[in-house]
Amino acid sequence: MSLLVHLSSIPDPRHDRNKRHELVDVIFLAFSAILSGATGWKSIEQFGEEQLEWLQLHGVFQNGLSPSRHSIAYIIKSLQTEALINALCLWLNQRREQLGKPLIALDGKTLRGTGNALEESLHLVSAYDVGNGLSLYQKSAANKGQEGETAREIIKLLALEGRIITMDALHCQVDTLEQVIQSKGDFVIQVKANQKMLYQHVKTAFSAAYGCEDLSEYVESNKGHGREEYRTVMQLPANLPESLKARWPHIRSFIEVASERTCHGKTSCDSRWYVSSLSIDAAKAAQAVRRHWEIENSLHWVLDVVFREDEMTISAQNGAAHVALFNRVALSVIKQHVGKKDSIAAKRRGAAWNPSFRSELIFG
Repeated sequence: MSLLVHLSSIPDPRHDRNKRHELVDVIFLAFSAILSGATGWKSIEQFGEEQLEWLQLHGVFQNGLSPSRHSIAYIIKSLQTEALINALCLWLNQRREQLGKPLIALDGKTLRGTGNALEESLHLVSAYDVGNGLSLYQKSAANKGQEGETAREIIKLLALEGRIITMDALHCQVDTLEQVIQSKGDFVIQVKANQKMLYQHVKTAFSAAYGCEDLSEYVESNKGHGREEYRTVMQLPANLPESLKARWPHIRSFIEVASERTCHGKTSCDSRWYVSSLSIDAAKAAQAVRRHWEIENSLHWVLDVVFREDEMTISAQNGAAHVALFNRVALSVIKQHVGKKDSIAAKRRGAAWNPSFRSELIFG
């Protein structure tokens, strides 16, 4: 089904007397504008004025009028968030191709420009398909302290069978691991001192196991930009004492990543520890740990640098969340495009300058 068909499933929040424009038309306008470089209500309005002929080619705004920025803001802010997410994510998932056993990274991001203070800013939790480079789902949290509960709500909605979900130490919580297993997924989650007893047991287990046959190892290295790094990934069966096993029944293995970095002649070492439901396979564990950070490098960093998301100044939380969703879907659409090799920024410029290329991105 096309994007327009999916958008037609979203309930219209307006009274009949206020319906000057079709709801699908306004949502399609906002998404197309953001795909083409728009960053706020004024630029979406300008896109509608300049690209009205292109919009009409796709069956929208047949009355020949594009909406004002005030109408756009009112409509987009009033949408049911879950209905918008479901429509866009279902459309994305129908377009994507699965490659191998997917890794799903889950992490939070604060949009600093959406509040007068950091604690007032919009905080979003995203699920990211690392292998395909696609945002699968997003949900706003009241604040960073609510990220764990929000993450569990997202996990309930994801189809995790045959998938590995990776998370940072904030999500090393009994309820979160339980939810992953109930959703038929596997997990690799960093463990730190916020789970003091588990953390100390994992570190002690590795201290006693260095050089033992039970220790599975995988070594990887990379060089570049004056830096040389070696990472040794070690994995052990999770022999938990009964008191911890009763609390953490789904942990099957422990993982340690020992890194040695040399940069401009100076060497530093550190170790990180993880718990997992995976059986022993150090190479697979290494891939899961390493690729988790792609949600930072390939999603959050791109959203800030290319989409200027950290500079977003929309103060209404619903409006900011919906524009942030359009950002993620637009990024996913660009990453799905295989017609030509170019940077994300260049393809976004292409969408702005070339209506035919914009149509190719959206409709294939």
